[in-house]
Amino acid sequence: AGARDDTFNVLDLAEYTKNQPWWRKIFGPSSGSSAEKYNVATQLVIGGVTGWCTGLVFQKVGKLAATAVGGGFFLLQV
Repeated sequence: AGARDDTFNVLDLAEYTKNQPWWRKIFGPSSGSSAEKYNVATQLVIGGVTGWCTGLVFQKVGKLAATAVGGGFFLLQV
């Protein structure tokens, strides 16, 4: 029987992970492209606008929920 030459490629995981961004370590290699698409200033503007819109929506919903709870308590007193 012929001798089989088994060769293995050695991958140094410590060196490989040093070269990867932290979000790719957590979420995998496919999620990094959207985070790298825009520069930091653009990401800050997009985050600020979406945060402001979210705050506005939850402020309106919060007022509605407080009115409903308060109205329910008022009706229980009557």
